[in-house]
Amino acid sequence: MAQQLIIYIKDISSLDADWVFCSPAGEISSPVSSGSVSDLAEKNNLDGATSISCVLNSDYLHFTYQSIPAKNKQRAMQAIPFALEEQLAEDIEELHFATDNAMNNIYPIAVIQKKLINGLLSSLSTYNIKPSALYADINCLPQTTGSWNILYIEDNISINPFTDSVIHCDVDSFSLILPRLLQQTDNDVLPDNINLWSKAETALPENLPPDITITQQPFNHSALSLFIEAINKHSPVNLLQGDYKVINQNTKWWKPWRLAAALAATAFCLQLLSGGLSLNRLQTENKQLEHQINKIYKQTFPRSKRIVNARVQMENKLKKLRKGSGKSDLGFTDLLIITSPILQQTNDIEIQTMDFNNNKLELNVSTNRLANIESLKSRLNQLGPIKAELLSSSSKAKLVNAKIKIEAL
Repeated sequence: MAQQLIIYIKDISSLDADWVFCSPAGEISSPVSSGSVSDLAEKNNLDGATSISCVLNSDYLHFTYQSIPAKNKQRAMQAIPFALEEQLAEDIEELHFATDNAMNNIYPIAVIQKKLINGLLSSLSTYNIKPSALYADINCLPQTTGSWNILYIEDNISINPFTDSVIHCDVDSFSLILPRLLQQTDNDVLPDNINLWSKAETALPENLPPDITITQQPFNHSALSLFIEAINKHSPVNLLQGDYKVINQNTKWWKPWRLAAALAATAFCLQLLSGGLSLNRLQTENKQLEHQINKIYKQTFPRSKRIVNARVQMENKLKKLRKGSGKSDLGFTDLLIITSPILQQTNDIEIQTMDFNNNKLELNVSTNRLANIESLKSRLNQLGPIKAELLSSSSKAKLVNAKIKIEAL
């Protein structure tokens, strides 16, 4: 059965943690356990976990909300380090930044020292634990509109106003910090309710605004049970992005072949394009041929005014001519079919008119040299069942006009 492992790392140096196995839908399949990560590795078969998610004590990072004028997450990630530079004590080159999709251009942002996240991932890898996600605990609590979240674990308190930076404090300073934080908050973003998540009932600070409700949300043993719903439904900010993004093994296998696949796809597209161009060229040539057929038909039958299908109309008219003449020799269509291969190749000769009478086809042609006429006649006579004869020729203004008669042998 597919299971996901969720680990709550409370201390990076000692790897003190809570962990639980649950189904992909978030249904807990085993009791929450506590101990060190080494205990987790020794007592459980981690190969059975289809995914591993880690939740980190937010004391180790800076979590904030920032308005970034960016169209998408990628653009925002480029601007975030510089937007937060003055708020951070460390050099931004020594920090790792992570974010998620914005709401009204307000981006949730998690910031952690690179040496901390590097050390954590290295320590986990020694136990063959390779998480696909790393979250901040304060970002993994159930969220309700118009509410703040406060997480109280082992004398450490984190206050998340959802509009500014998460505040961390101890129990002694909590009674001073929360009232002051509420006083400094603009009225239009003051919460209607504050959810206080802790193991037991907690003494509340005095002097809180009377119109703000404090709802205490006690949890048993570990806050890990609270985080499961957020991890599976609310998509908290995953710190494993950018340089720390986990690459799927299938992606690693596929990466060396991407260039070859891209080239193959390009070749296929070029082949389709070539086929499309060839089809377009053939369609163009077909239109030109139809135009030539219509032109010949008009020249042969000048009295015909309506042309629907020139070839069929020409055959019908020729059948009438044959019936009228009573002859059974080769007709116009037959002569045209026989001679068309030669006539189409005569680029240096222009056919002016074409007449058909008594089963004889007469061509009035023009060219710039008489030798072209003789060559055409010679090639026609080589076709076999027909005879071509030069009836007349004349030359005028460097143009030779001739009449050629074609008939069946």
